[in-house]
Amino acid sequence: MPSTPRNRVGEIYGRLTVVRASDRRTKSGNAYWWCRCSCGNEREVPSDKLSHNIVRRKPVVQACEACSREMQVEAVYRKNDREEAERREQALANRKALKGQVPDRWLALPLTDAHARELGQTLFFRGTQCLRGHLAPYRINGGCQACAGQTPSATDSQSARPTGS
Repeated sequence: MPSTPRNRVGEIYGRLTVVRASDRRTKSGNAYWWCRCSCGNEREVPSDKLSHNIVRRKPVVQACEACSREMQVEAVYRKNDREEAERREQALANRKALKGQVPDRWLALPLTDAHARELGQTLFFRGTQCLRGHLAPYRINGGCQACAGQTPSATDSQSARPTGS
């Protein structure tokens, strides 16, 4: 017969507060606990999934299923926002190095495709070369304008290099 689990009632793990013990046991003999999320939903959680240690290798349950999904989505948004900020910083650094080498109208374009979409524009200029070595603005749907033959590249020969605005 398995041992009596320690009483976890009232303990808080993330958004979950342990409310009462369950009659169920896991295959390994761990007890299940009924937990109430901060949103009001209840969830039955095995005791080996309740932990304050967030760096452990085993997965930890921190919220009800609905809140867990919401937290995952928020984490993805934060990651995407952080990566977009890094792309914009890199684009600004690239542009500073290219000042005077590319037309000023390119430097006035949005920094990234997401920035262009925010502003309702179709072109952006990161200040990086495409896979074919062109240095030109991009369309938000993809593609270097020099590859499409719409704009001469700043890395082409001197005679084709645009100057000024």
